[in-house]
Amino acid sequence: MIDLHCHILPGVDDGVRTLEDALEMAQVAEKEGIDRIVATPHLFRDSLSRGNFALIEAKRRELALVIKENGVAIEVLPGAEVHISHNLLDTIKEDRQQLVLNRSCYMFVEFPSSHVYSGAKTLFFALMTEGIVPIIAHPERNTIFIQNPAILYDLILMGALVQANSGSFLGLYGERTEKAVLQFLELNLIHFIGSDSHGPRSLSWRLHDAVEKAGKIVGKERAQALVMENPQAVLDNQELAFPWPPTNPKDIERSLNIKIPRIFRAKN
Repeated sequence: MIDLHCHILPGVDDGVRTLEDALEMAQVAEKEGIDRIVATPHLFRDSLSRGNFALIEAKRRELALVIKENGVAIEVLPGAEVHISHNLLDTIKEDRQQLVLNRSCYMFVEFPSSHVYSGAKTLFFALMTEGIVPIIAHPERNTIFIQNPAILYDLILMGALVQANSGSFLGLYGERTEKAVLQFLELNLIHFIGSDSHGPRSLSWRLHDAVEKAGKIVGKERAQALVMENPQAVLDNQELAFPWPPTNPKDIERSLNIKIPRIFRAKN
């Protein structure tokens, strides 16, 4: 399996602090059946800024060497989890290769947990004009996407993709997030599952368990594609092998004459 989203680089964000813990993360991942990890430190959130690019690459190379020296069959590839910022387009033009996943055209985009910018469509159009395919990171943890999945659907129609966290399928973030991610999966609004792990003892490493749960909804082949064929296409800078057409949540409401389940309505 391929873990497309992981905070494995030591001392660069809110992930692991030490090289020893990062090595342990790789060992845990290997036992889980993962052979490639894309290191995706947070960018443009908190203290991380453009000046960290050289440090991030140095940390990745150092970790890759330690992993090899310890006989762990894990490859750590470059990437980032890019928080939306007002000057993102300018940054892409200057530092594109440091923002995308494995030097591809794909880039993780992270929204605040309780907000989706009104100009998201305009931004995504601008990103695609620059040849960037945005992958929305864990929208099942975003209040607005949960309350109104049609917003997520519209962004996918534009050409955006979606990555869900394995922990969301396993209830690690609460029942509300779990219900949301399963609903998104049923609507074909998810293209990848990643661990988003921040430490070696995190339960989010259970990527296999998440795939197994997803398989009960969409079938084994499609569930496996979320951690194998689709991530492989990203690493190869190719179109997705399994780009299932999304279902409009509003169509479900109309055809069944019901409202979207409570999980998608604002709480009082």
